Amino acid sequence: MSDQATIRPARPEDAAICGEIAVVAWRGIFESWREILGDALWELFYGDWELRKRASVVCQLRDYARMAIVSERGGEVVGFLTWRLHRDRGVGEISNNAVDPAHQGQGIGSAQVEWALEHFRSEGMSAARVLTGGDDGHAPARAMYHKAGFERALPSVECFLEL
Repeated sequence: MSDQATIRPARPEDAAICGEIAVVAWRGIFESWREILGDALWELFYGDWELRKRASVVCQLRDYARMAIVSERGGEVVGFLTWRLHRDRGVGEISNNAVDPAHQGQGIGSAQVEWALEHFRSEGMSAARVLTGGDDGHAPARAMYHKAGFERALPSVECFLEL
């Protein structure tokens, strides 16, 4: 297996593997949220997160592969990134960015972000946006986005109440 990861346009047939990568890559985040919220609230809001995340990613890759890239290593898909272009505002938005945990920490996610930013520029976008969490589970993602130049952030608080 080659050590070098390559980025290529996604194809609809990449959808299933990207759905699986999404689930394993986001598992730590959802476990972190369970600790924060407690079991009862977490179950209400996120108990079916694997099903929803997988379905969302599979649908985007299957139906809108032209707005996605994948990273391959040794012919195996190990990561992906999806985006939207808001042409009316000149904004490119990263919607999903994940790397299989077995391949994390090797610059693949950063390379995907850099690819997306260059694509946004080539499409005439004036700005880029990405949403990520402020919890500990999202710390690696925040660090990657800051490294890529995302310097301004709006604080946000999402509140929950068990009734």
